[in-house]
Amino acid sequence: MNNAKNRISALEIRREAHRAFRKDIKGNISLNVIPILLRFVAVYFGLKIYTNWMANLNVNLANPEQASKRLSEISMNMANDPSSAGNYMLTLTPETSVFVYAFMFFFILICVGVSYAILDKIRQPDYQTNALKDSLQIFSGRYFFPLLFITALFGLFIEAGFMLYIIPGIWFLMIFSQVFLVFKDDVEDQGKWTLRMAFSTFSRSSTLMRGYKWTYFSLCLEFFFWEILNALTHELLSIWLQPYEQLTLTTFYQKVLENNQKNQSK
Repeated sequence: MNNAKNRISALEIRREAHRAFRKDIKGNISLNVIPILLRFVAVYFGLKIYTNWMANLNVNLANPEQASKRLSEISMNMANDPSSAGNYMLTLTPETSVFVYAFMFFFILICVGVSYAILDKIRQPDYQTNALKDSLQIFSGRYFFPLLFITALFGLFIEAGFMLYIIPGIWFLMIFSQVFLVFKDDVEDQGKWTLRMAFSTFSRSSTLMRGYKWTYFSLCLEFFFWEILNALTHELLSIWLQPYEQLTLTTFYQKVLENNQKNQSK
């Protein structure tokens, strides 16, 4: 059974995602318009926060020579007195912290809505997507409150993992990566949601990922390098990258389900 599972390769999933993207470039981009715009908003406010941080450290970004000298001084101070590092760390006001977390929640929920539409499109080729309606479908009574809970719990697991060490954080990210799509299928199967169902999505995601963690990690590693390149373009590349990432991760989920069903039927 494990050998059958391992036949799903990251390359296979990438190729299918590329085919799906090229088949309907305009539709895939329009479906991701809101996440793409949110990425640009994040860059704008991120630069604002970074600029204020540098100003508080007396680093004049408009003067490269002064900035380099001041950053060298800060580095020397931290090297000579490690306890002083806290004086130079980025700190956010309570209001800014609330805004950042609210923005992250909103972005995640929008992306989940897009992935739901993509999954419907994969399963029903004649499914007609509606960019605005599909992007905002998570905010309906059917999904909003349970997914808000799932998102918060998912964030706590990931944060706890990274606080322990990097490897546990990555491990939690992989095994719980399918909770949102698992929840969609659970709701459609049962016609309603319960708190117990919201909790069970984590165990079901962990079970689903058995034998597929390396494939998922390979996909995420590719995205990591693409995101570095995207940062250099000030998010311009996200016009292509955002739809590609969404297509790839949703295709991964569907392929895993299909492969598991084949294995169970043997």
